[in-house]
Amino acid sequence: MGEPRRFRPRVTASAIGHLVRAGVLTYLGSEPAYPDVHPDQVAALARRRDLPALLDRHVPLGPDQAAHRLGVRRTDFDQAVRLGWITPTTTVDIDYKHHGGRTTVPLYSGQDIALLPLTRPSVDWHVLRTLTPGRRSPLAALPPDPHGETRLLLAGITRIAGVGRAAVVNWRRRHPDFPAPAGGSDVHLEFALGDVARGSSATTRSPFPPACPPPRSLSARRSARGRSSACAWTIRCWS
Repeated sequence: MGEPRRFRPRVTASAIGHLVRAGVLTYLGSEPAYPDVHPDQVAALARRRDLPALLDRHVPLGPDQAAHRLGVRRTDFDQAVRLGWITPTTTVDIDYKHHGGRTTVPLYSGQDIALLPLTRPSVDWHVLRTLTPGRRSPLAALPPDPHGETRLLLAGITRIAGVGRAAVVNWRRRHPDFPAPAGGSDVHLEFALGDVARGSSATTRSPFPPACPPPRSLSARRSARGRSSACAWTIRCWS
């Protein structure tokens, strides 16, 4: 995957609210969506090498933010949603008082977005990320995923993790928290990517290699800035 790129993720006030609800920061009062937190905790959080991974895990992104996070145009991201490669984890109602009233906006997991180039290696992501405005998306010609979700064979997990098949088989045999198959046959088991990602996050074990995404660029009423020299994923395998 090359050398990790160093960047400073920008943390919005809304993201702080999500981090408080996740227990990463302590709630000290004020609005639950935009809580007060202790500055020393914020400073410690800014120094954490896994800050990008924490943001991906706990802070959902709107469609425009998700497209920027993936490094593609909004139209290409919309095609990925149409194909069933990524689905919303929740929604939020926003009241645009001067632009037509209330609308429901889907929110996507940053974790799912970070994994998308790894789970769809057949896509030429370099070409997709360098398309100029107005050009037709290459994804428009592809049919939707019949499963409605991304599924991986054991071979897919080994390819992404950069380990041998025996290692993944051992993880599955030795650890009861390894995700159950979502389909396939006795010979070719299929695992839901979301189950694998959620299971690894919950146990701090990730079978995915370091994959540094482009830095976040989000705006908010308030922001807390921090430094991080780590990429968004670290290998903490079932071993």
